[in-house]
Amino acid sequence: MNIQLFNFLEDYNAQIVNLLLGKIPRTISAYGRMPRTELKQMIEHLLDGYIDLLVTGQTDALDKVFRYMSRVHAAKKFQISDVLMAILLFPQVIRRLLAEEYADIKGDDAVRKFNQALEQTETTAHRAACTFVDIFQEHINKRIQEHNDYLDQAQQKFGIDLSRFIVFKA
Repeated sequence: MNIQLFNFLEDYNAQIVNLLLGKIPRTISAYGRMPRTELKQMIEHLLDGYIDLLVTGQTDALDKVFRYMSRVHAAKKFQISDVLMAILLFPQVIRRLLAEEYADIKGDDAVRKFNQALEQTETTAHRAACTFVDIFQEHINKRIQEHNDYLDQAQQKFGIDLSRFIVFKA
């Protein structure tokens, strides 16, 4: 982990949140319908989890945010691609700020550090996106299991074994 990148993300935290707060609803219409204060809070939690993943390699902070988002976003009929796009906007915003930060630094070492920082931000975003997909799938599987359990209880209540009814279409 690059401590300079961590310090950079901490120093620019508020600016990153504000840039994402402008970019996400313009890019993803579903987030444009979300109340601005709710969106800002979500972005702040996502960014904190993103930084934690980048620094520690652990997804614990993001897991909590993603579990909440999975429940709320599924209930609000968000597409999974909406969340993935939002996560993948993080490196775009950070890249621009990194370019400004490294613009005045000369030499091959600056280019190497800039490219390394870009790679870390992109890798972190991809890991975060994959983590969200796993957690969302876990949420959906849980909902399916709850529904199946309900159907099993209903079948037992009425004494009907629906598994015996097989419908064939010719």
